[in-house]
Amino acid sequence: MTETRLVILEHDGQARAARLHDLVARVTALGWFERATSRALLHVGSGGQSSLAAETAQALAAALRERSPALRIEVLDLAGRSGQWNGLPTLAVDRDDTVVVRGPRGSTLRVPRLWFESFFLVTVAPVRPDRRWRIGGVLQAQAEILAHLNPGASTSLLLSEAHRLGASDLAVACGTHAGTGDWWVASPSDVLVEGAVARAAGIDPRDLPGVRTIARHELVASWEAVHVAPDLRGVAASALGATVLAARERGVATGRRTLEDLSLVARNLRKVPQALRRRLSARAGRRQPA
Repeated sequence: MTETRLVILEHDGQARAARLHDLVARVTALGWFERATSRALLHVGSGGQSSLAAETAQALAAALRERSPALRIEVLDLAGRSGQWNGLPTLAVDRDDTVVVRGPRGSTLRVPRLWFESFFLVTVAPVRPDRRWRIGGVLQAQAEILAHLNPGASTSLLLSEAHRLGASDLAVACGTHAGTGDWWVASPSDVLVEGAVARAAGIDPRDLPGVRTIARHELVASWEAVHVAPDLRGVAASALGATVLAARERGVATGRRTLEDLSLVARNLRKVPQALRRRLSARAGRRQPA
């Protein structure tokens, strides 16, 4: 029997609370909460200020609490909606509580220290058009944490490193379609959620900039068996605009790396005369008669 890796749920004319109950029941039945044993962190994507995303996160938190009353649940919400979490403590993303890690091509990034602790991460992201990525969803929500800590860094680097170091244990994308109402896509795989949303928007997942960025570093899912969620055509931003922004970003990154290389060369050149003097002095000393 093939393991279920993706849940797609639509409004189907029912009340939102009823469909949220169904979503939670399916996630629980599939065993996707089993790894939440001592601490759970709930991250709500800030894009769009979505009431649906907030209600979805609340429903998931309630299910986690019911399943494991001793479970420590905290909310990471960069939008600062502290009054929406029914008493759950919120976590701040503080630059003073970070670890500097080395990424691809010698780049360095600040990442939250808590990413090196043990917890179960749930990310809930409202889906929206995005000029850079065409669709803003779970991958972008994960990256916004690093963007907050690393202003000016390449968004491609942020997205890939957030996936590599801080990928969600449960990812949920959601939205409200003008014609058919609320919908949700959930999976333990952030890339699988992103691909399903892309297909619903009429885009081959392999052509979605976010998925392509991840695919440069690892094998991604096969999309043939991914069912299409509600008709989301029109939610994606222009492909041409995303291409232009990506090219501009690569140019900026190349310029930054060039400046860093020139700075390194200049520092090394300043050290050359000192190194030569030390070497010449050492050779002169060896030539002195005993």
